[in-house]
Amino acid sequence: MKRSSLVAIAVAACAHAPPPPPPADPPPARRAYGVAEIRSDVESLLASQAGAYWKSWTTGAALDLAAGDAPRRRLLAPEARASVKEALAKASGDDRGALAHLASFLLGEALSEATAGPVERLAEAEAQAAFAWEGRQVPLRDLVPLLASEPDAPRRAAIEKAHAAAAASLAPLAEAEASAVATAARKLGYPGALALAGALRAEAPRALASLAEAVLAATEEPYRDLVDDLARRELSLSLSELRSRDWPRLLRLAHEVRTFPAARLVEDGAAALSGLGLDPKALPGLAVDAEARPGKSPKPLMLPLEVPGKVRVSAIPAGGHAESSAFLHELGAGAYYAGVKAASVEFRRLGPASGPETWGRLFAGLTGDPAWLAERAGLSNHALGREVRAALAERLHEARLSAARLIAEVERATPSRAAGADARLLSRALCRPVEAEEARRWPLARDPLLRSAEALRAQLLAAQAEAFLARRAGTLAWWRSKENGEWLAKTWAAGSRPTAGELSIAMGYAKLDPAVLAAVARARLQGAGQ
Repeated sequence: MKRSSLVAIAVAACAHAPPPPPPADPPPARRAYGVAEIRSDVESLLASQAGAYWKSWTTGAALDLAAGDAPRRRLLAPEARASVKEALAKASGDDRGALAHLASFLLGEALSEATAGPVERLAEAEAQAAFAWEGRQVPLRDLVPLLASEPDAPRRAAIEKAHAAAAASLAPLAEAEASAVATAARKLGYPGALALAGALRAEAPRALASLAEAVLAATEEPYRDLVDDLARRELSLSLSELRSRDWPRLLRLAHEVRTFPAARLVEDGAAALSGLGLDPKALPGLAVDAEARPGKSPKPLMLPLEVPGKVRVSAIPAGGHAESSAFLHELGAGAYYAGVKAASVEFRRLGPASGPETWGRLFAGLTGDPAWLAERAGLSNHALGREVRAALAERLHEARLSAARLIAEVERATPSRAAGADARLLSRALCRPVEAEEARRWPLARDPLLRSAEALRAQLLAAQAEAFLARRAGTLAWWRSKENGEWLAKTWAAGSRPTAGELSIAMGYAKLDPAVLAAVARARLQGAGQ
């Protein structure tokens, strides 16, 4: 066929084909997602989440977070982190500090989204897991109260063994969660989980591990002496004979339940704040819901629905040291949020968890304060000394386990150090031999994001605050000084603007110093005549 014929056929075909569509309009340019809008979405998201959790916690209703879906989806978009990163590069002073909190929050949200599956699977498995004991299925979460109520040592060993067999099934899920964090960290531009954890904690993991090492060194002597004394008195065991399965029973015996009656729970909280001149009814929006109702969780919980203006504390009055300590903790954190006056959402609602946790721990510590126990519970002599020793042992135990957990997670990055780390670090933390079998049954929980660093910072800051406020109060108990109340109100007003280091300096310390925690322990023992 001639070329002219081919052209004719092609032209004819085009004549019968539909005309080509007109060129499409260019897509509209994506509107910039500015920092002001991001801050507004953060405020909206946190308020809706807090409201949903409050409703679920206090009524038993199913948790419904749907109201926060739209702002959260916008905050999860890469544009949000890019916008904050750009603003952060240009910022200085307080604005830079605020934007750093905002960047950390967005990073945490992105990480939460990326690891939601493994995290939820582990949480669901933990909630459903149970072990067989005396013909019934006992939830894993009920191990501690079961051990605490068991007076027979061989039976405690049998309970431990049954629990360990059931708990072993959770280990792969915990490792899968840690692996998901590492994968998400790389997708977010970090070389691994530790680097991401360092960004979230605003400090190098090795520096955090060094702080943990210092905690173990500073508190070793008082912890060893306290626990050995308690174990001999309550269980007729030396420290070297004590095992992890005996710890809940030891605390049950050492704490006298009648020291903290349920009827005085809320009253004690009000007395703690009023003694400082901080009338709970005058704190903006701080309210305690102590009503028992069907579906309401018995555990105390504080939620900042709006900051300031609407801070809620939930509780059902119950007796005991743990219950009183937990309520005072939530009330102290709530008083902090109620006192925040910072303008930016970052300093009002974001920042390290060690911020509100510090003030919660300061007030929770009253349950082991000799002057508080003498005034509120009427304790003296042997009863006072026993309660103070028990509370101190528990406080140092928690700090030392937080330190061991942090060190273990950092060491996992070095294979030569990871082998046998649990047994070695538990032995250091507990000041006694820990064999591989005990470490297998009571392993240090995985902590790929180094959340234990926030707990450790809060523990150290709370000790520094207690010592500082005690010096200011002179002959008064620190919680009886109106001047201390004024200092706390001024400090809380700034929200999360000051760092942990800056708070230490404001209290007269050069840095976070674990030696102060040991000094507080000695001061309390002296105050109880020990």
